[in-house]
Amino acid sequence: MMKYIVFCLIISVLEGIGKVAMGQRDVTCIIAADLHFDFLPETDQYYHVVAMNRVPGHFVMPDGEVVKKVDGVVIAGDIFDRARPEIIDLYRQRYERGEGEKRIHFPVYPGLGNHDLDTAKDGAPNNERHLQLIKNYLDSLLAVRLQKGEILNLHPSSRSYSWNVGDVHFVHAQRYAGDTSYCESNMEWLKADLQKYASNGEPVVYIQHYGIDPWASQWWSQQARDELFDLLDGYNIAAFFAGHTHTAMMPAYRGYPVYQVNNAWKDEDGNGSFAVLCVKGDRVMVASCRWKNGEGELETVEPVLNRELPARTTGKVHYNAFSHNDYWRRRPLEDALSYRFNCVEADVWLIDGEVYVGHSKPLFRRAARTFENMYLKPLVARIEANGGKVYPGSDRPFFLMIEFKSDAEELYKVMKEKLEPYRKYFCALDEGEYREGAVLLFISGKRPTRTLPLERTRFMFLDGTIRDLGVEKPTTLVPVVSDHYIRYFTWRGKGEMPADERLKMKEILDRAHGEHKLFRWWGAPEKPAVKKLFLEMGVDLIGTDNLKKLSKLLE
Repeated sequence: MMKYIVFCLIISVLEGIGKVAMGQRDVTCIIAADLHFDFLPETDQYYHVVAMNRVPGHFVMPDGEVVKKVDGVVIAGDIFDRARPEIIDLYRQRYERGEGEKRIHFPVYPGLGNHDLDTAKDGAPNNERHLQLIKNYLDSLLAVRLQKGEILNLHPSSRSYSWNVGDVHFVHAQRYAGDTSYCESNMEWLKADLQKYASNGEPVVYIQHYGIDPWASQWWSQQARDELFDLLDGYNIAAFFAGHTHTAMMPAYRGYPVYQVNNAWKDEDGNGSFAVLCVKGDRVMVASCRWKNGEGELETVEPVLNRELPARTTGKVHYNAFSHNDYWRRRPLEDALSYRFNCVEADVWLIDGEVYVGHSKPLFRRAARTFENMYLKPLVARIEANGGKVYPGSDRPFFLMIEFKSDAEELYKVMKEKLEPYRKYFCALDEGEYREGAVLLFISGKRPTRTLPLERTRFMFLDGTIRDLGVEKPTTLVPVVSDHYIRYFTWRGKGEMPADERLKMKEILDRAHGEHKLFRWWGAPEKPAVKKLFLEMGVDLIGTDNLKKLSKLLE
């Protein structure tokens, strides 16, 4: 018996160690870009190395903690301006790990940019002989690191590769995902890599040279861009890094902050800088670190990222997930799409002939907050890019519920005018015949029940209530039934739901499903037990303000 007790204690300790290790995730890396090595003198590159070496013990992250160690340096492209043997040798003297102030002290993970792949010699672009020098150098470096196990996976054609630091998975996609200018596309390789190394929810740090700025979009097509982000939607993307712009900035794309790193020398925006990334526990932080002088003095400059790690998704569409978050999230649609929710609510008001978004009546009229700009245009862009669907390959429409806050009939009249240019994207009734589209738009709140039901040609539908069941209102008029949870139930998620209330819910759901209508409860407690019960009972649309928690539950 004593041996058994000791054995159990050992197992318990070991399990505890594993849990502590996960809780103590602490990965710190430097992301640099646009070194542009050229002929001597190379003062700026030298200062850059000095500054990077000084980060441990001196640079303060957004949480107020001083960086204790650096696990590696990633270069997001444009290492060289000229591909000469002596210039490559100078780079090696600085960025191949070694001792001394002029040599980097950490492992380095280099990548190619447009200047590396379209090099110039004495003004002559695309010099193949000199370009081959860069390719040969990177090939030899990556082959050795792959053999040593320092990187996990390599795509020989594009030179894309991946590695892990702890449980954080890093992927360097070189100039950009899907590039075929000098290689085969790396997209299939990327899909296989993420599936193999990040399918269990591991945080992913993605790096390439081109960002989402207009300058880069000249070469990185919208189609290739959307293909990448459709792939990334299925994984726990901790951070996305790019270079190219020579400016530190953090624009957003499809709900992803894209951290674009500054160049390595003094110019209009000050001295050279680089990004410092820290993935600690369940948070991800990034700050730009700028060197002040050749002595290694550092300062923090914008932008700064400090947030929880996003929830891991599987890439599947959550058809029963309903996001009613429009009035407090800055990017409500993009956030919901990033979690693969298939139903989104927008609260709208008619003000001076324009339709604005807001849970309460907006005090200030801003074009950015119109229904058209916040919802219609982004959805149409996705539909056009994804072969006629909001989510590529989806077998059903995306649900967009519009809650009317203003006078129903007047708002409906204006909405029809606003939506007319987009009618081909919506599910519709054409002379009484239903036609499926990419988006099913249905109206809740103050519903236009006087005019809309009489129209045989329209592209909007109504959100019903329990009173609309059993009164011959077809799905072509009322495809969804929604009602107030607390009107019918006392259970708030503690313990078991009373048997009589379970029976009542089953009867309501059976009535709705018997008429081929989807069902949603609104105003239900935001408790996991309640969401789990809804899943168990067959509630079709499960609403939430907390996208991350519901996504985790559905995963």
